[in-house]
Amino acid sequence: MSEQQAITTIIERENLRCRVLVAGDIAQLSELVDDQVVHIHATGQTDDKPAYLKLVSEAIRFLRVERKGLDVRVYGDFAIATGRLVQDIELRTSGERREMDVVTTQLWSCRQGVWPQVTFQATNL
Repeated sequence: MSEQQAITTIIERENLRCRVLVAGDIAQLSELVDDQVVHIHATGQTDDKPAYLKLVSEAIRFLRVERKGLDVRVYGDFAIATGRLVQDIELRTSGERREMDVVTTQLWSCRQGVWPQVTFQATNL
């Protein structure tokens, strides 16, 4: 796979991840993130894959997840993606809605031709 093909693939997978969050499709989200994913929220909370999937399925409803640009740099079988992410979420327990504007850093790793996300970190803007 060429560097440009890898960049295109990662952008497509990240856009799919955003759509999947809004759809609440936990099965597809599970396929997009690695079994060893480390997901660091803008609050500093750190989740492994089971905790992240549980949070998305039980605690948060994503009303909007929108990328405002994504820069992808490929280093062999790894890629770093950075960019702004705007989200509207609803806390399921209280119904409270929050608007989030963050910048993210993600690490994606090519494994047997597939690019799962292995690390995600968000920082509030």
